[in-house]
Amino acid sequence: MKQQYGLLTIGMIAGIAYGLLTHLVLGQYATLASVTYLLFIPAILGMIPMIFADNEQLKSNLSIVLIPCLTIVTYFLTLLLLGLADVIGLLILTIPFFFLATIGALIYRKLRFRRLMTKGKLLTVIMLPFLFAPIEAYMKTPTATNTIKSEVIISATPETIWNNIVAVKTIDKSEYNAGFFNSVGIPRPINATVDKQGVGGQRIGNFEGGLKFIETITEYKENELVSFDIAIDPNSVRQKVFDQQVLNGGFFKFVDATYQLTELADGQVKLSLSSSYQLKSTINFYGRFWGNIILTDFQDRLLSVIEARCEKSKSY
Repeated sequence: MKQQYGLLTIGMIAGIAYGLLTHLVLGQYATLASVTYLLFIPAILGMIPMIFADNEQLKSNLSIVLIPCLTIVTYFLTLLLLGLADVIGLLILTIPFFFLATIGALIYRKLRFRRLMTKGKLLTVIMLPFLFAPIEAYMKTPTATNTIKSEVIISATPETIWNNIVAVKTIDKSEYNAGFFNSVGIPRPINATVDKQGVGGQRIGNFEGGLKFIETITEYKENELVSFDIAIDPNSVRQKVFDQQVLNGGFFKFVDATYQLTELADGQVKLSLSSSYQLKSTINFYGRFWGNIILTDFQDRLLSVIEARCEKSKSY
């Protein structure tokens, strides 16, 4: 038994080594927007350690789930230690990697018991990512635009709210309720400056870590609505793996944002913030899933700061 578990450990190490090799060899293809990286790699990582399992371990459903998942956890930790990934990036990879690693182990078990998994076929499977990645690069990449809307009801005048959204004074850490995504790498907003309050004005949004959004005002109705196009200053993007892949990677792009104020009958005002972003990849559905979650979290927290500031202004 001790020998068999030793073989499984070797199998897990082999799986991790294979994962690192594909990560380094695939290079630009090993991203959050790659079918090759999100589909083939985790399935193969689930198969490799099972090659060293005996029939009893292969029959065990617990082993089929536990061994591939433990391999993925160790692989993720290795990527972190080597600086090849960030926590937020690995969080996004969690769902496909754990699920598909288990599926890969199940497929291997079925093929091995049917004596269909020969060494030649196994070699072909292992080589699939290296064969498919160049093909994926030439595949037509669909583009999808998504819009997220957040709202808050504020007991303040439209003028008070307006003074807190076009230009935003520096947000102290004490007034920003940082959440989980901020703790794993999403930068919090710092302030926003504007050179001209009107159409054509340039608004600069500054974020933690030096990130800058260069925004051009495209629609301006004082105390009612303001819209602006968004472009990221590429030189301000941090040298973190996730930031470079997402913000400078070409498959994610912020498009625009709109603040809209609607006066309510009870003297309150509904403040809406809508943001649009564009995805360009072969797995836009998965990018949309995470994009919506992260952007909604960001907008809700920002609106909470604006609400608190307006309520505080009203009390003086």
